[in-house]
Amino acid sequence: MQPVDIKRKYKIRFVNPRSPLSTITLPEVIEKMTFSRKALFMPLNLAICAALVPENWDAEIIDECATDEPHQPKADCDIVAIGAMTTQAPRAYEIADGYRKLGIKVFLGGIHPSALPDEALEHADAVAIGDAESTLPYMISDFEKGELKQKYNWRDFPPADIATPRKDLLNPKDYLVFNPIQTTRGCPHNCSFCTTPAIFGRKFRQRKIDDIIEEIRQAKEQFGTNFFIFSDDNFAGNRKWAYELCQWMVPLKIKWASQCDILISESDKLLAAMRDSGCIGLILGLESPRQNTLFEAGKRFVDADSYLWRIKKISSYKISLWGAFIFGFDSDDWRSCRDTCRFAQRADLAMACFPILTPYPGTEMFRRYESQGRILTRDWTKYNGASVVFEPKNFTEKELRHAQMSAFCEFYHPRSAFRRLKIIPFKKRAWLANLASFFGLWFYFNKKNRIMPKFSDFRDPFAPGWYYHEESDRRL
Repeated sequence: MQPVDIKRKYKIRFVNPRSPLSTITLPEVIEKMTFSRKALFMPLNLAICAALVPENWDAEIIDECATDEPHQPKADCDIVAIGAMTTQAPRAYEIADGYRKLGIKVFLGGIHPSALPDEALEHADAVAIGDAESTLPYMISDFEKGELKQKYNWRDFPPADIATPRKDLLNPKDYLVFNPIQTTRGCPHNCSFCTTPAIFGRKFRQRKIDDIIEEIRQAKEQFGTNFFIFSDDNFAGNRKWAYELCQWMVPLKIKWASQCDILISESDKLLAAMRDSGCIGLILGLESPRQNTLFEAGKRFVDADSYLWRIKKISSYKISLWGAFIFGFDSDDWRSCRDTCRFAQRADLAMACFPILTPYPGTEMFRRYESQGRILTRDWTKYNGASVVFEPKNFTEKELRHAQMSAFCEFYHPRSAFRRLKIIPFKKRAWLANLASFFGLWFYFNKKNRIMPKFSDFRDPFAPGWYYHEESDRRL
């Protein structure tokens, strides 16, 4: 490879491939649930990458999730850099192959290429493994010198600060959430199903507080934003640091939500600081209210019997909670799924989600299931939390999907919402989200001329509510 002329301006194009997560349900449902926006979240990963580009390079972001037509490769740039989650990988490879046919150098990065770099290299000239801040600048520099390598592992380079994203390259009107902010990266825990420790180990990094505060101030001034999503795996993985950040945020008078582990229930000091800084909601990775399931998930840092009091404790600080559960562990059956849904209601969770267990590449769970011969497919588009890609122990594929949809329909039914959310005090955001979720489900099943599924269907194999009667319905 010959060195390039660094005196002239070069161009790098970042591409976010269309995600099957955006097309799992009917497009009309997505449109209604996102208030006619084209996509839910702006591609924060690529906005961060764009901020790392040298001054002698122009940067562009193409987000297929926010475009009407698929992106067509064009030979009008020097490098194309594509980020991909597992479910995006096939489309990422398709785009990459198209650019390579035109003679354009292709970089691949993100969770999936980091987990399977050799697979990614079949479609790319270079692969970034891990953090972009510790890989992309070196990749571009080596490209300029004509010394591009195939793999760039973030562990081989000095640690770098979490960058402030470039939002000027995207249209805020395309996204329901345009100002997600990353305050931390990583998680100190080691759950067997999670890609975060699989790729990054248990290393937990905090962003410079000054950079976070400045990004919030700029977003308030430029976009009139007063509500923020902190796009973290575990906001309070370092409680001392989280407390300090919350103190700095109090004068900003914002509202915010993030993701956290349930152990914050042990710190009244931190919970009070979070409330005072504007925290109104948290996603808690609960997985299951059953201890044997938590052990199977590698979640050994908390006792399931303590879940209820911990949830009540956090909620007492006027923080709404979204419980994230997973269906399909070996210790699960349809009754345990039903009981999990009922637990979520009994705990008065404002929101809940019930994805199907997905053994992502690189995780301990993937290696275990693969060694047992239980991985059913490597069609990465199906690794979406809504498809069954492994052989369950106590379900058929049909039963596991039916349990998932029964949980969603029961949890978001208006009767359930009324019991959980009450009327006083009126929780406007939670009510809007619950009603949008229920009517999205209702619209989907009504469009299919189907009855909404329920757990009682398991007692009657001929019940009309069974979700998967026909092969054509197997796309959810």
